[in-house]
Amino acid sequence: MRSGIRVLAGIWVLLLALCTASGAFARTKAGSLEYGDKGDDVLRLQQALETLGYQPGKVDGTFGAYTENALRRFQKANGLSVDGIAGAKTVELLYALSGQTAAVTVTQPVQTAVPQPAQESQSAVTRSDGSFFGGNYASMYPGQTGTRVVLLQNALNLLGYNCGMADGTYGDQTVQAVKAFQKANSLTEDGIAGKKTLKKMENLRNTPAAAAVQPVQSSDTSLSSGMSGSAVSSLQQKLKDLGYYTGTVDGVYGSGTLSAVIAFQASHGLTADGVAGSRTLSALASANAVTAQTAVQPVVVQTAVQTAQAASYRNLKLNATGADVTNLQTALLRLSYPVAVTGTYDAATRTAVRSFQQRNGLTVDGVAGRLTQTRLFSSGAVAADTSKASAGSTTESTSVRTETAVTATGPSGSQIRLLHWFNDIKPSLKSGQNLLVYDPQTKISWTLRIYSLGRHADCEPLTAEDTANMVKAFGGVNTWNQKAVYVQLPGGTWTLGSTHDMPHLSGSIKDNNFNGHLCVHFLRDMDECQKNDPKYGVANQNTIRSAWKALTGQDVE
Repeated sequence: MRSGIRVLAGIWVLLLALCTASGAFARTKAGSLEYGDKGDDVLRLQQALETLGYQPGKVDGTFGAYTENALRRFQKANGLSVDGIAGAKTVELLYALSGQTAAVTVTQPVQTAVPQPAQESQSAVTRSDGSFFGGNYASMYPGQTGTRVVLLQNALNLLGYNCGMADGTYGDQTVQAVKAFQKANSLTEDGIAGKKTLKKMENLRNTPAAAAVQPVQSSDTSLSSGMSGSAVSSLQQKLKDLGYYTGTVDGVYGSGTLSAVIAFQASHGLTADGVAGSRTLSALASANAVTAQTAVQPVVVQTAVQTAQAASYRNLKLNATGADVTNLQTALLRLSYPVAVTGTYDAATRTAVRSFQQRNGLTVDGVAGRLTQTRLFSSGAVAADTSKASAGSTTESTSVRTETAVTATGPSGSQIRLLHWFNDIKPSLKSGQNLLVYDPQTKISWTLRIYSLGRHADCEPLTAEDTANMVKAFGGVNTWNQKAVYVQLPGGTWTLGSTHDMPHLSGSIKDNNFNGHLCVHFLRDMDECQKNDPKYGVANQNTIRSAWKALTGQDVE
């Protein structure tokens, strides 16, 4: 009996030792996060990855395949060991670049000196050592991407030069922010972040806010549709205080902000173009700015066309015909919206109307109702943004605009161009723009709004109607099975793409009956795609190549 007790005691001692060892192992492993882990530390990790644009999937505190893949992409982009495990080095750099406080326990605690924003415009952060660039003043150029560009954008935002979200892409908004900084500091205004520019930013890092150089409020300082950041938040708040803006102060220059700016401009005798330039911003800051409730409504100057039609406007939508459709198309064309004057309300007309509605702060539904027509035929109608036209000669662009007016059966095969994603398409796109998608099999079209850009375009159906049309084209179901489609780019050019209709991950449009976003793929080099997207990406490339072969008889390598 006693020997049996001794055996049991020995087993308990062994179990206790194993538990102690496993506890020690757990404490050792606490220095990293990996696949299968859950909790607040994983949640913060996902938030940091999402902030830097690595798309870790659902931010839910569960370390799954999406999070692991996102972490691997971050590690690869930053010269770290690509193992998909959030260890000490990975965590230190990730949280320093994203601005998250590293809550993960690491073997050597990360000393992240993240400055707290003193005001809304200082929402960006610096490196973990407290500097902007860590002594690396190598020049950065427009078109460049990567984590050093993120640091540049964070520095500009922290100093008050709005360049939007720090997405690691040296685009037009970053160029303009760099130029504004250079102008304010008597540097060469070339938009290139060279050694002198970077050093000047570093020198201003710890300057008190009162002494810091402020952004230049000149004629080249303006905010417009599609921009985001603290400057837009400030604009929204001022408009909200005056009663012109009723939406959320979210720092995104969307249709609600556009509409509020137009209303404010019209009430103050300014050009009602929806662009908050220096005159508009000055008027907003003025003590004489009037509220929306007391503003005198401007007199709408109408054209002869509107005068004749004003008393009998009817809703115009897909497949409508008649003289009023002709008048509508003529007015759209005069404002540079790509449409042909046919007298038939076709898919291209609906897309042009949606673009007009978005630019003019109206409800974007593709139906030309009374409010849309009243605005269209008024002197304050905002024209199309032709600066986003696709690359090419002026002659080519004009030709495309005329011939790409879509009939009820969609574009002809001769209008479809095979454009390369990285070389021809992505450089001219940005989040918030619309794409018209046409399925040549079902002859159904729908409009998508660009959500984000990577190796393909993440998009969302613009409206609930677009979602319904898209799902109908896919046989009434949500599926990952891709199909070849024709896609009209913002500049009017039609190209070949491949897409599905399965909602996944996050989205930004709340009332389109589509919970997440979808992916639209365009032509890429197959060897690059096999390296970076060996499964679903290659499947889409095969779909595009097969469709092009069927359309033209040409093989694509």
